[in-house]
Amino acid sequence: MLTLSNRDARELLIRYHNLDGGETFKGLDGARAVMDRIGTIQFDPLNVVGRNADLVLRARVRGYRPEHLQDLLYDRHHLVDGYDKEMCIYTARDFAAFAPQRKLMSRDVRRWLEGRGQGEAFEMLDEVLAIIAEKGPCSLTDIAIGESRDFGWGPRRPSGAAIEYLFRSGSLCIAEKKGTQRRFDLARRVLPPEYLDGPAMDDDAFTDWYVRRRVGCVGLLWARRGGAWQGYVLSGERARRDALGRLVAQGQLISCRVEGQRETFYAVPEALDLLKRNSRTPKARFIAPLDNLLWDRDMAQALFGFKYRWEVYTPVAKRQFGYYVLPVMYGSRFVARFDPEPASMAGLFKIRQWWWEDGVRPSRTMLEAIEREMSRFAEYLSLPCAPENMDLIQRH
Repeated sequence: MLTLSNRDARELLIRYHNLDGGETFKGLDGARAVMDRIGTIQFDPLNVVGRNADLVLRARVRGYRPEHLQDLLYDRHHLVDGYDKEMCIYTARDFAAFAPQRKLMSRDVRRWLEGRGQGEAFEMLDEVLAIIAEKGPCSLTDIAIGESRDFGWGPRRPSGAAIEYLFRSGSLCIAEKKGTQRRFDLARRVLPPEYLDGPAMDDDAFTDWYVRRRVGCVGLLWARRGGAWQGYVLSGERARRDALGRLVAQGQLISCRVEGQRETFYAVPEALDLLKRNSRTPKARFIAPLDNLLWDRDMAQALFGFKYRWEVYTPVAKRQFGYYVLPVMYGSRFVARFDPEPASMAGLFKIRQWWWEDGVRPSRTMLEAIEREMSRFAEYLSLPCAPENMDLIQRH
């Protein structure tokens, strides 16, 4: 078993995610290369200073623009919307392999819809498919069949419930999206034929594929159950650990011991290869709240000493920091966090609160790196950067 120092474990993760800028990932091609490596990014519709998926790519790709993600999703179909850890965006080449997971999900969606009295949706699946086949991409409201009822969340009409079920089971894909408005089309018209069919896998083969893929989403993961193992199949302790053992035996994963940690860690070989690269001048990066690096927050705390909770859904009175707080990384350390003004309201990139992590004494070099990242972030937003941002940071 390979032994890593805590520093090496952190460096491995930073380099694997290109948060050190060590690889020239730039623009559309850079976004595609990052997605080919990490496979999945979590989607969340909230847009304070960019949506989570865009913030993940922005931190890794020079000159990234939100249009690049739109292009990869809905023009080139290199990526696809779907469920992995949660609602995610993942590489479309994996669509066929996800069939066993979609089967489990569609079973639960059926129970959910029937449990709230929308069982009639399953009597109109063929009808809905025929309408979409004839009309082309449709939103949930474009097909109005059955009585509309207010459930508070989810589709209101049986026809909308049918579309949601067909999407989660893989018959439909999201063909385009404007804001949060989704338009669905037949999967065979959205994705290339080679992405629709794949070899059948038994339970062990699928679990091995899925476990290896999930480790690759982060680069290095411990075996302990946590947010990074969220989802169908992966959350099962025994099946996951059996798969990890098989994958190590096959050389597809490397088992590691990290100094100071009891848990066994697992790395993809390509992440370990990056440790051979020479260190670069430390960079500052603003990290997305649902970044792959933070999927397992307990692991992030164990390795980086950084305790992070996304407080979007925390009542205001109980928040320790703020609504949409972004972590700040410098080199291989989390050094601060900040609460931004919503860009659409402020009309510029403005920081309203900044907190240094305990024990951080910002040097001139660190402050200069943060100022560069701030300019880079404002450029991504296509907004001016509030001149008082640096004054605020230096006062804290």
